[in-house]
Amino acid sequence: MTGAQLLSLGSDALWLLPESAAWHATSRTLFIADLHLGKSATFRARGLPVPSGTTQDNLARLSALVRAHDARRIVFLGDLLHSRHAQRASAMAPLHDWRANHAAQHCVLVRGNHDSHAGDPPPSLDFEVVDEPWAVPGTVALVGCHHPQRVAGAVVLAGHWHPAVTLRGPARDHQRLACFCALDGLLVLPAFGAFTGSSPQAPPAGSLCYPVGGGRVWPGLRVDR
Repeated sequence: MTGAQLLSLGSDALWLLPESAAWHATSRTLFIADLHLGKSATFRARGLPVPSGTTQDNLARLSALVRAHDARRIVFLGDLLHSRHAQRASAMAPLHDWRANHAAQHCVLVRGNHDSHAGDPPPSLDFEVVDEPWAVPGTVALVGCHHPQRVAGAVVLAGHWHPAVTLRGPARDHQRLACFCALDGLLVLPAFGAFTGSSPQAPPAGSLCYPVGGGRVWPGLRVDR
């Protein structure tokens, strides 16, 4: 799988994809976190000059992943919608079009903090909406959450942090890259949404960070601090 890293999580194996998603091949499940659809519309409604078209771009990237892996299930690890502005018909139309093109896929939303304010997606979108923690069918011990946490006897896949790592070069140059962040019993995915940014929160000491950049996921870097 070009540019991906295979990660063993207990008895489950998960591919970390350069598109900032994770793939469980056995259950044909695609995991993404923090799409934040409607964020740019929310900012524009406040009079802020931000780019348009990010929702369509995000959904096009997701469609490409679904086709490439023939995904049967898509698990959204929280923050599908950014705010109530995303529930407006004009903002929701691209998501309705996307869902019509992927009606065969089982879509699951694990509610995140933004979802609690934005509200659940409308029933016409045919999403299964669940609270965390949610045991992922077809896996040995994977559990979907939005907030990073530990669940006894399980491996948690989560979002919320928008994790990133700063790589520093010998000439005092540096590059900040989104990353997957792995700790014992926990994997935090990078934000999938293009207009989300990354977190200033440093990855916890002892974690392995897998930077995403240049069309690939790079080998894990141990965080010592």
